[in-house]
Amino acid sequence: MTRSSKGIKSASAAADGMRLNRFIARSGIASRRNCDTGIKNGMVTINGRLVTNPAEKISTGDIVQWDGAAVTLPDIFVAVMNKPSGYETTMNENASRPISQLSVGMPRGATPVGRLDIRTGGLILWSNDGELVYRLTHPKWRVEREYSLILAKPPEKQAVEKMRKGLFIAPGEFSKPKSIEKTGTKSLSVVLTTGRNREVRRLSKFSGIPLIGLERIRFGPIKLEDLQRGKWRILTSEEITSLCRMVRLDR
Repeated sequence: MTRSSKGIKSASAAADGMRLNRFIARSGIASRRNCDTGIKNGMVTINGRLVTNPAEKISTGDIVQWDGAAVTLPDIFVAVMNKPSGYETTMNENASRPISQLSVGMPRGATPVGRLDIRTGGLILWSNDGELVYRLTHPKWRVEREYSLILAKPPEKQAVEKMRKGLFIAPGEFSKPKSIEKTGTKSLSVVLTTGRNREVRRLSKFSGIPLIGLERIRFGPIKLEDLQRGKWRILTSEEITSLCRMVRLDR
């Protein structure tokens, strides 16, 4: 961010050319939909000028105010968490065990990148950058997710081949792993480039490979490594850069 001659925080170069509604949403003030409503209802000014068009473009040095308060982009935040099983990937505090209980200390606006079902543990990313979250989870970008499968018994060769070739896990929903490797007598590594709901579990079920445990151990270039269960750490600048480059995002 920069400061005007009057000391009011103004838009940094990172906001240049950004749509007004996205700029305000990324600031953490409100959701994109609520930002649109607020802008149309006259809550926003740019350099003292009332703006009611959510698509208005921001320029470096602009002073944007929401209901009289200056709006600025926060520093980008990306973290990796080792999610324990039993926690729901939801920010709804009314849930029995929301994952937000483990996010104490994260900045406002940080949200999980995608989901892990309640019985699945392991790596989940967090970020306050809405565009980065969107690109990391959209199928278009084909971001790799690697899972470690713990099996009830050694898998039959035919079952592994069935999963490797891909199969329908729901009507009209075909899933084909990018790779499958045996990592032990009763364990497999499966890499997907899609993030469908309970995709690995459904693949295992329809392949005839019974699971007793499931962990995500990698998301793109980020690995879980020795991060303690239930803890999180901020990614290094090099790790954030590698994530952004993977989805062609200039940050």
